[in-house]
Amino acid sequence: LLRKRVEKRERQIDGLAPTFIKKPSIQQENDGKRLIFECQIQADPKPQIRWSHNSKVIDNTPRHKFKVQNDGKLYCATLEVDNVSFEDSGKYKVTAKNELGESSATISLNFDSEEVPVPADGFKPAFTERPVTRQSDDGKNIIFECRCIGDPKPTYTWYHEKNEITMSGRFASEVEEDQNHCYLIRFTIKDVKQLDRGVYSVLAKNKHGDSSAIINLNFDSSSKLVNPEGKPPRFPQKPTISQKGEVLSMECILEALPVADITWYHGQDTITDGDRFKILRKAISNDTYLLTLQISQPTANDGGIYRCHAFNPFGESNAHITLNFKANENDRGFAPSFVEKPKIIPNSKGTLITMKCRCRSKPKPTVKWMRKKQEVKTSNKVSLEVKTMDDDTYELTLNIKDPSAEDGGSYSCVISNEFGESSATLNLNIESEQESTKNAPIFVEKPHIVSQDNGKLVRMECKVKTDIKPDITWTREGKLLQESSKLKITMTTEKDVYHISLVLKDPQTEDSGTYKCNIKNILGELNANLILNIEIVPVIKEKPKLVTNIKKRTASIECAVASRFKPECVWMKETTVIKETHRHLIKIEETREGEFSVKLNITELSEADFGAYKLVAKNDKGQATSQVIEIKDIVFEKPPPTKPIIETKLKDVEIDEGGNLVLAVGLVHPDRHFKVYWMKNKTLLKTSETVIQEFSGRMAKLTVKNCKAEDAGFYKVSISNEQQSDESEAKVTIKTIKKDEKKKVTKKEEKVEEKKEEKVEIKVEEKKVEEKKVEAKKVEIKVEEKKAEVKVEEKKAEVKVEAKKV
Repeated sequence: LLRKRVEKRERQIDGLAPTFIKKPSIQQENDGKRLIFECQIQADPKPQIRWSHNSKVIDNTPRHKFKVQNDGKLYCATLEVDNVSFEDSGKYKVTAKNELGESSATISLNFDSEEVPVPADGFKPAFTERPVTRQSDDGKNIIFECRCIGDPKPTYTWYHEKNEITMSGRFASEVEEDQNHCYLIRFTIKDVKQLDRGVYSVLAKNKHGDSSAIINLNFDSSSKLVNPEGKPPRFPQKPTISQKGEVLSMECILEALPVADITWYHGQDTITDGDRFKILRKAISNDTYLLTLQISQPTANDGGIYRCHAFNPFGESNAHITLNFKANENDRGFAPSFVEKPKIIPNSKGTLITMKCRCRSKPKPTVKWMRKKQEVKTSNKVSLEVKTMDDDTYELTLNIKDPSAEDGGSYSCVISNEFGESSATLNLNIESEQESTKNAPIFVEKPHIVSQDNGKLVRMECKVKTDIKPDITWTREGKLLQESSKLKITMTTEKDVYHISLVLKDPQTEDSGTYKCNIKNILGELNANLILNIEIVPVIKEKPKLVTNIKKRTASIECAVASRFKPECVWMKETTVIKETHRHLIKIEETREGEFSVKLNITELSEADFGAYKLVAKNDKGQATSQVIEIKDIVFEKPPPTKPIIETKLKDVEIDEGGNLVLAVGLVHPDRHFKVYWMKNKTLLKTSETVIQEFSGRMAKLTVKNCKAEDAGFYKVSISNEQQSDESEAKVTIKTIKKDEKKKVTKKEEKVEEKKEEKVEIKVEEKKVEEKKVEAKKVEIKVEEKKAEVKVEEKKAEVKVEAKKV
């Protein structure tokens, strides 16, 4: 008996399972304080929409609002997030579900902490991306990486099967802050063993809460490491077609880890990058890509079925796009095209297999089925049928009775009429019982590249396990490789393990690219993709360009560097290396493949920045130095003079004869360039032993020592610049004391307390009328609160005391 492996026909239900017509996008409103996530879904009946953030379902709250609007079977779903903060960054997922199926799409939101407010008291940790698992080149070590946000900085604890891991010996963990509140966490397992397999988790925790991420580590039955956390290619959304001007674009969203090898087909023909066809790939996230095929000046001959084939070590997938030019659908007719994906349908007993296609054509097409480049004819085993379903729509079938392993392989349905031709491919896999017990090819080691003899020899290696010797084919960028004096292909075997290698001698830059090793036998097929990058010494072809903004006092120097990889760049002024500061910012951006723009931005530009600048770019192969560019001969605009404004005005004052007069004013805007003039009764005062003038830029002060009766009058201060001034005036009164009542009081110690009575020790010198000298005596005096008058200056205190001797 033969065991057949075929596709089972799915039960047909009226309606549409949810499909994303427009991928999720993000819009900003209200100066970035509000974000709107929007997507379009086709479904029938109406789908249920669910949004989640970092794997947590989002509920309807004052900050989160959901909307769903429909136009027939097309639904527009939106999520609004108000008062956006840094903790809103991360991975968002929208899921649409009805009774016919379920579909989901994701989008990542990332921003710097400077773009949005960070909660003043911080926020709990959150993992913003799915953890990634990498294996060292020698296969001995495993590295887990994940990204987390949190404020304050979280602590991290790793677990294996819920048991906490102690960081010592074979286990090591490190945390790197790659921007404010964002952290890259790495966990390394050295000399990986079978006992290391299982579930790992990392717990991030701070005072606001905690969050965790899960990673699975698996091995195959031969104790060899399986490339962890791999992901077979998958097209989660329906491909789209758009046209701008004379360029038509077909776009597909692909999910794959590691990156998949991409091949585009038009019918059975492989499409190569050229003048009319451009093949593009753009990374959206670490495992999601936007694939684009562009056709310049498309014609009716470009119509038909297009196929995007994606392959990586974990599997393969295809996306089909039908390109029809409706403008050609006139009364005479139009070229045939397939309107549905071809199907292979077995009956319940496995005694009949039906291959079915549906197409549109006017007039009715000629149908030809092909297998192994030979036309399939009607026989006792095979029957062919063309059935008219509707106006210009036809169903094409090929039936195989009692199928066997010999009937397996690739079949093509070719349809044509006078307006054109189209084809569809169907792969029929049938295994015999004997064959099914044998092992198809599997990788037992991760394919890798080894550089030897200081880069003069490159070896690409794969190790494959299979029960039947495989056929090996090597290609580079889609072109078949043959052995030569420079290139050697070998395959050795040890039991059921095959060691496959490609050796490249004296590699050059033009040898860079994607190498693909196809490993195939009757049991199965594998493909290994290896990317070879050959670095060269950086090249600087042009002199750096200088752009200055005198008004803003900024300068920007830009230089283009040709290098396959991002070079290490250093800007120099004369012979001094420029380091990044708040005034100097260095920015390196890849403008296109193999070319980088290196900028030096200078703010608060001044004459101190004048001089000769140059760029030094280097990598492992060497370095290059740019021509010199000078910043010089810039005349800066002088800022308008600051208007003097007196904030603290002068006040009238009365002092005793013999005391010190102190007058002071304060300014709103300090400026040492202001000129200060003091006048008494409109007469300009000059500095002397008894007249002291001080100016700090913020405060102007006048001190007159040992005042006499003639020092009384009106004092004025005038503060000015070249164009403007401000003034303040006050009256000064000198109180004269009679000779027999004069006393000199020298303050020995002053202690003021908030009490009704105070004790003051003073030294009193008395001078008798009769020319006799009396020694100073210490007198302890009780002073009642109401009788003591105390005047305190900024630095000195004068105390006037009416006292009684005790």
